[in-house]
Amino acid sequence: MATVNLTGKWKEDRSENKEAFLKKMGTPEEKVATFAAFKPACEMIHEGENITLKMLTPDGKTMSETKFTIGTPYTPVLPDGVPSLGELISTFVDGGKVMLTKTTSEKVDFNDYTYLEPNGDLKVVQKSGDVTSTSFWTKM
Repeated sequence: MATVNLTGKWKEDRSENKEAFLKKMGTPEEKVATFAAFKPACEMIHEGENITLKMLTPDGKTMSETKFTIGTPYTPVLPDGVPSLGELISTFVDGGKVMLTKTTSEKVDFNDYTYLEPNGDLKVVQKSGDVTSTSFWTKM
């Protein structure tokens, strides 16, 4: 059972290395600066092993919603609300963090991961290969 709780409404306060991470993830060059400047908000509902993540527009409307259960692989939903085809994400709790890792053929890929670490605020670390981006979120 999860020992952390991510419930709350969160707004990205600041980020480090976001542009390099977006480029590594294949974001079109003409959109990198716009996406890097965007300060997203989200609402998370964490009940037991189940988490609902809603990405929000600046005026509070839901852009996309992803539901997952810790310990059960799921198909991620892109910011435009469309499921990411051919990709599975595994989730587990490691210490005080909720880890999300790409999974292929039952193998977890620790070269590409995201972790969410609540510590009053929320720290989100995303890694792809040799590029890591860290963002810090505050409760709304």
